Amino acid sequence: PTLKDALAGARAALVMSDAGLSGEGAAILASAVGESRFVLLGEDHFSREIPRFTAMLCDLMKPDAYAVEAGPDAARFVSSVLRSSTRTKQIAERARRYPNSIAFLDVVEENDAAAHCAGVSRNPRFALWGLDQEFLGAAGALLEAMLATGPGPTSRAAIADLQAREKLASEKARASGDPGPLVLLSATPADLKPLADAVKADGNDATRVLLDELLVSRHIYRLNAEGSPDSNSDRAQLFKQHFLAEYAAIKTEIAAPRVLFKFGDNHSGKGFSPLQVRDIGNFVAEFADGEKARSLHVMVFGARGKHGAFAGFDKPLKAESFAIADYPGYGWIEPAISGMLATTYKGEGTTLTLYDLRKLRFRGIDMPPDWKRIVFSYDLMVLIPEISASSLIR
Repeated sequence: PTLKDALAGARAALVMSDAGLSGEGAAILASAVGESRFVLLGEDHFSREIPRFTAMLCDLMKPDAYAVEAGPDAARFVSSVLRSSTRTKQIAERARRYPNSIAFLDVVEENDAAAHCAGVSRNPRFALWGLDQEFLGAAGALLEAMLATGPGPTSRAAIADLQAREKLASEKARASGDPGPLVLLSATPADLKPLADAVKADGNDATRVLLDELLVSRHIYRLNAEGSPDSNSDRAQLFKQHFLAEYAAIKTEIAAPRVLFKFGDNHSGKGFSPLQVRDIGNFVAEFADGEKARSLHVMVFGARGKHGAFAGFDKPLKAESFAIADYPGYGWIEPAISGMLATTYKGEGTTLTLYDLRKLRFRGIDMPPDWKRIVFSYDLMVLIPEISASSLIR
């Protein structure tokens, strides 16, 4: 069969409405989720609709934990307020004090989805797992957390010195919108050595853990600024290390934990990623094999519409119009966009198109290299006809 015909035979309507997910695609998704202990979403960031889909996925999965593309300290903070009646107020207060210190979880719709997932989880100690580096404005929050661990006087003095630098840098970045002066984007190894030496002298284990997060975050940002491909591989290694630490902890309480992951589509697939690294998606697939379990990899995109984009330090997200097939490197998706199902649902709701990519494997289909990669990297693809831009909690 041709790729066009194969896609037509692998598609199903997935209706998303206030009542939840329905249609043939919902049954396919529910079955696949039910068979899997690890479910990985690979997405395009900063929309309203994909977090809504994520919340409905949590209704199906009832995950014990939710792994996200944010830093561990940021995720711990958000986890601590997820069930609070003042959740958004507390996140807004942190955003005012430490702007851009939380990646994604300070987005209204993302935070609502995380709170929903906590509410439907079977695990009373449900938590977010931050597997990434800390976000660019997080140095102040990390230093405050280091002080709270009760280190000795040498550490406290070094922490205070770096806090003063970050405060000035943050004020400068606020005025210009340019995050460049921030500690995580500008500090040299020599700038950070006094803090590292001080914590080595009289910090405690908790202080050192936070210091390590600060240092590795700065390291990855530096490599990225230099254009080094090592930034991607080092970041992927950090994802894996954080995952193993979180998984070891939850295994002491739950024998077979179910974990939902939500990362950019470059990270969540099996095999080598488009960044040419073995990313968290591949790691979890292999890990599931070792656990005698299954992983499910779901790509979810909006076909077109508007999504949010970074507009500067401590600035609201800006809304950008887009069509996914026009992105550099995403032209391959056009046959799937062209084959999307029209809205057939009688009543309120949006008809999404689910492609069961598993049906395209080992059938001798003539497909371009990008499609071969996608078909074996992901199990399902979900396309939303149109998405809208998300907004930050402020």
